[in-house]
Amino acid sequence: MKKFRRIALSLVTAVSLLAILVVPVAAANPTVSITVTAEVVSITNTQSTWGIGTVAASAVVYFSTDGTEDIDWSQIENTGTVAVDVEIQGTDLAGTPTWTLATSTDEDQYSLYAYNVTAVDYTTEVKSVGYNDICADLATSGTYDWSMKFTAPSSFGGTEDGTEKSGTVTLVASKYVA
Repeated sequence: MKKFRRIALSLVTAVSLLAILVVPVAAANPTVSITVTAEVVSITNTQSTWGIGTVAASAVVYFSTDGTEDIDWSQIENTGTVAVDVEIQGTDLAGTPTWTLATSTDEDQYSLYAYNVTAVDYTTEVKSVGYNDICADLATSGTYDWSMKFTAPSSFGGTEDGTEKSGTVTLVASKYVA
């Protein structure tokens, strides 16, 4: 029996020592792997210039290679990492005199409308103050084909000198929120 106690005591001691040695090794320096992607809102547009040329009063010109209607002349692409809404805004056309961007085309006022896929017509007003939606919930890597319709003033004011006028149209993307 004494021999059995010695063996049992030796075995208990060995197991205890082994447990003491194993515990610190098992819990040493655990790691957590982290991955993350930045939320990026970004778009591109295929056409960046529009040379309309000389126009008569009330002339209608479309954003295309030859000024005729082409509803998908330009293409917006979502190059970011989240779905986006895209809005549009224009400016008055600088020159002598300035042509004001307006809903109607009165003297020295021109209008600009973007093509609306839902309405199947040029119904999205491009304003100089505030923005209007051109497309919503554009998925990452998604594209949206679009165009614009320009209507010249119905008459030119007495100070019109016939020199070139210029302005811009701005497309702004924001994160889509359902």
